[in-house]
Amino acid sequence: MNLRSRYEQAVRELRARAQAMQREGLAAEAIARSLHAERIRLASHFKELTPEPYRSRIYERTLQVYGNEFGPSIEFLRASGKSWEAIIDSATRPGLPPPFD
Repeated sequence: MNLRSRYEQAVRELRARAQAMQREGLAAEAIARSLHAERIRLASHFKELTPEPYRSRIYERTLQVYGNEFGPSIEFLRASGKSWEAIIDSATRPGLPPPFD
């Protein structure tokens, strides 16, 4: 399994964590904040494992899109109109791989 596949699998596994937190009765905001933090941690970890020059390109693109090299902050997402539920959903979806020219 390649690095990108391992990252995608780790992100998708956050869905089970979200479901467990929902069963425990945690509020959507608490779940969203927890999953968002874990997603940022996963992204940072896998970016560090990414070989150059791809790593630098990923950091540059993330900085351009989100204003920092780690990914969108909770504040960024909320200011963009995302609900807590939408943040939970996006934290558990890997998204598209970065484009490399």
